[in-house]
Amino acid sequence: MNSGPESRTVLQRLGDGGTVVVPHLEREDGTPQVRVFDAAPGSARPYELRLFTSPQALEAHLGDDPGRAYSLRRRDSLAPFLRRHGAVLERVVVDAGGPDAVQYLVTEVLAALDGEAPDGGTADGTAGGRTTDDPTGFRDDSGAGISIEGLHAMASVEEPGGSRGIGIELNLPDHWTLVELTDPVARTQQIRALVTRQGAALGDRGARLRRDLRERLTAVAEQAAGAGGQVMAFLTLPGERAALAVHLTLFWHDLGPQTAGRTHLDRIDDRLRPRLGPDDALTRTETLSGPFLRHVRLGRGDAETGGGDLPLLLVDYWAATPGGQAVARLAFSTPHVEIRDAILALTDRVLFATEWLMSAPEHDAVADVVG
Repeated sequence: MNSGPESRTVLQRLGDGGTVVVPHLEREDGTPQVRVFDAAPGSARPYELRLFTSPQALEAHLGDDPGRAYSLRRRDSLAPFLRRHGAVLERVVVDAGGPDAVQYLVTEVLAALDGEAPDGGTADGTAGGRTTDDPTGFRDDSGAGISIEGLHAMASVEEPGGSRGIGIELNLPDHWTLVELTDPVARTQQIRALVTRQGAALGDRGARLRRDLRERLTAVAEQAAGAGGQVMAFLTLPGERAALAVHLTLFWHDLGPQTAGRTHLDRIDDRLRPRLGPDDALTRTETLSGPFLRHVRLGRGDAETGGGDLPLLLVDYWAATPGGQAVARLAFSTPHVEIRDAILALTDRVLFATEWLMSAPEHDAVADVVG
């Protein structure tokens, strides 16, 4: 849609792993969602996604609009969102309303994010942004570390009025199927679509199996939602002999201010460590975006569905949010206990591909940090 020098500069920035500011809104339950805007009258699709090169550009565009929350996203964060919702997006606009505003087709932005060359390949010779030795679809640099802009936002979390973690974004490749737990209508539709797709090869013979699976997934989703779950994700990755099955549920726990000099993560560590079995492991890792615990243990399937004898590898990641008043938990389960190290490599990469969604700091907090 754009072919001028400035347009190419913005695309290059995205392709090189630079960050953009993405505005957010809060749902009724307080969880964040990416904000989209109405497309221009007469457009073929109803919405457009607006990205900004700085928080100041977003502030200038919003004017008196009270919605100030945003996140800083990189290439591997934007692509999954655009692939899931591109069908309803007319265009992507950078710095809307500003003197240097540029706009792209969704396909143009995806091509830049995937590093595609004009012939449909990629700059490093891989296909579609996927390296041949990484079937999970995660690049080595996805989510590794944190950008300079992200560090700037994180620097204000201890200041009055500073940024706070208000959510966490899962950035999963295409072969993960998501189920939104907080929206009952979407949840039902997504489970139905998942079961239909997975059981399509069975034809009419699989009608009863599909019905049973749909009922079971619905019960699991309702139980997870009742426990604070926000999203479930399912991976069925074809292997040489069988499919690789991994289930993920994202939980968000608002725990309030920390007390008595103990963090919420410290208290979780205190609760989990005495219960460790001989094959369990609990480790703590410090990163630029905050600490997290990884809890690895063995379990069993659900006896009610005939899986009581099925061994499971269970992996939980507990991550303290910036600002310290909430904890996100990524809970994985898989029957592939025999490839524990490979599964842990996969789940680690899922964790490191996540991004905190940050509220915008108040101006005084920014001034205190910068000054």
